[in-house]
Amino acid sequence: RFRPNIVVGGVGDPHAEAQYLIGRFHIDDISHDPSGPFDSFVLVDASDMAGMPEIIRIEDVTEVIDHRECHKAHELFPKAKIQIEKVGAAATQIAERYQEVNVPIDRNSALLLYGAIHSNTLNLKATVTTQRDRNAIEWLQKQTQIPHDLIHDMFVAKTEAASRSIKKILWGDWKEFLLNSKRIGIAQLEVIELDNLVKDHLEEILNTLDNLKYRCNLQFAFLMAVDLEHGFSLFVTSDANAQLLLCKTLGVEFKNNLAKRKGLLLRKELVPLIFTKKDSLK
Repeated sequence: RFRPNIVVGGVGDPHAEAQYLIGRFHIDDISHDPSGPFDSFVLVDASDMAGMPEIIRIEDVTEVIDHRECHKAHELFPKAKIQIEKVGAAATQIAERYQEVNVPIDRNSALLLYGAIHSNTLNLKATVTTQRDRNAIEWLQKQTQIPHDLIHDMFVAKTEAASRSIKKILWGDWKEFLLNSKRIGIAQLEVIELDNLVKDHLEEILNTLDNLKYRCNLQFAFLMAVDLEHGFSLFVTSDANAQLLLCKTLGVEFKNNLAKRKGLLLRKELVPLIFTKKDSLK
């Protein structure tokens, strides 16, 4: 029976959480930036072509698996099977695929999916978290032994990585959106002891955002960050237009290029809010 050659690839370096899991569990069978050539592509945790390598051709995308509310996947990929659902993590959808076809999952895949779900749902505390995410976590816990301190240690590692190289972290979790013909760039950061991290690196954060805005030809650019232990969100930008956009959208107030808001807010939740306030983009 013919078996297709399937290669797993990722754009750029793995995020800090993934790097921690790879290092802790000595996972060495993950490939990135595949060179091809390939006959078809399945996009996971992505539903547009922003930041995609040239090797990926729109006409050869056969499936899109994602969990964001605002997308144009049906227009971009008319030949593809689209599975975009309101769950906290695309990793939840992948875990469900294993269950649906009753395929055993290896330990490394289980650990990576487990970490990804917790990362995307802020340790199951984000409002985007669904029962499907919790069910996936419970199923993964039954598939392999998972250390009880894993998620806490993972976010500690991300905080330390951000402290060592905040510029690299911001570039690594940077996404762009097109709303009302305006290009918006948003960096996202989920750490502990957020106030101290931002205080120590504020100038570098602002310079990095300014550089991203210029290089990517954006009208708005800002960082949205959450403190996982103290339960608040922080917005950072010296961009006056971005500050006004956030003030109109969320009712926050900026002081010294910072605005704080109670509760944990993710980028995937903020973008739909901005979209509903299109007048703020003028």
